[in-house]
Amino acid sequence: MKKFLSKSLELNVRLSINQLLALHTYQKNYQGHIYLLFNHDMITLESLPSLVSFSLTMNPRCEIQLIVEGENPQQTLNDLTKCIHLKEHQIAR
Repeated sequence: MKKFLSKSLELNVRLSINQLLALHTYQKNYQGHIYLLFNHDMITLESLPSLVSFSLTMNPRCEIQLIVEGENPQQTLNDLTKCIHLKEHQIAR
């Protein structure tokens, strides 16, 4: 059964390209949909060009909302939160 769940995250810096790629890759392997909401704009993680454009419009210090629709949304939100808060050298491994 698909469920909806969302979580707000406060970012201190813009998301890096490696973080965006990690989010996009996670979405490709997820059986559901994941959205980012910022400043009344919502995009899906499925489109990498839209994700990059979206990240360029974000302020360095801002709040975003992750919205997950699918199986086990709590685990997905936890995984995505870890991905967003990882440092560059941790993602590149």
